[in-house]
Amino acid sequence: MANNQLGISVPRSILELFGIVFLRFHLVQRIWVAWLVAVNAAGVLFITHIEAQVVLGAVGLAVLAQALIYQRKRFIRLLGVTHFIWVPMITWLALRLDAHPVAENAFHVWLLMLIATNAFCLVIDTVDLTRFILGDRKPYYTW
Repeated sequence: MANNQLGISVPRSILELFGIVFLRFHLVQRIWVAWLVAVNAAGVLFITHIEAQVVLGAVGLAVLAQALIYQRKRFIRLLGVTHFIWVPMITWLALRLDAHPVAENAFHVWLLMLIATNAFCLVIDTVDLTRFILGDRKPYYTW
């Protein structure tokens, strides 16, 4: 891969990304990422619902895109831009909230937590993207 500056595979890129966010980030950031991953990964508990399938697919796509960016540019503020595919997903999920009976309480609570968590993540990602556009482009964590 000509643009792969680190010369590493996608699986290794994903492992390094997770290593950075779970082991190198400051404590508050690690707690935030653990929450973000846990809420999104909880979709496996509701895999029979189309909403959970869409969430897991979107998360997988975002992680793959992050690995490709990481291969070329390392750990830069642009990585969060991959979460912007969540905008239509969050909108769709919010519109689907009333489509499920109240008896599915755990599923409803998960959807609410997911929407709130991912929306907050997009705010953080917007700040990072703004900083990137304004010139903050150096990798800020390394493995």
